[in-house]
Amino acid sequence: MTYEKIPGGPELLAWFGQKPSFHDAEILSLTLNRTGISELKIHGWIGTDAVDQDGYRILDKHAVVTFTFEDIMDLQLDGFSHQNVINGLVLRYAIDRGRAGYYALPKGPEDIEIELRPCYGLDGFIRAKKVTVRFAPGRPTADRPTAAAVP
Repeated sequence: MTYEKIPGGPELLAWFGQKPSFHDAEILSLTLNRTGISELKIHGWIGTDAVDQDGYRILDKHAVVTFTFEDIMDLQLDGFSHQNVINGLVLRYAIDRGRAGYYALPKGPEDIEIELRPCYGLDGFIRAKKVTVRFAPGRPTADRPTAAAVP
């Protein structure tokens, strides 16, 4: 699955200027609802080749990215912590994980999956019938963790 094919994906690609890997991104929240919309909010950025005066890699294009899920069929999550950093995020058509007994809905070739690759804290996958994305440019703040969204 490519970002070009989901609602809000082309706008996210335009903001970042490339396909985001979400390497070392932090999961801000995950809200799961049995019916209706579920949401995953992540603080992401693009790493540059430049370093600051202290030798740290300069990060650019910060954004709070919200993935919304409709009709979640299956998920497997592990490792929730006070800080949830992922090694990366993979968005694709869902793969067969041998969990057919867990599917709440019949599986199909258009099912979408987000895999949260482990680093520290929460990781796993979420499989749904529909995924959309929106984002708020900038860093999250304590008083405004989910700033006005684009689109």
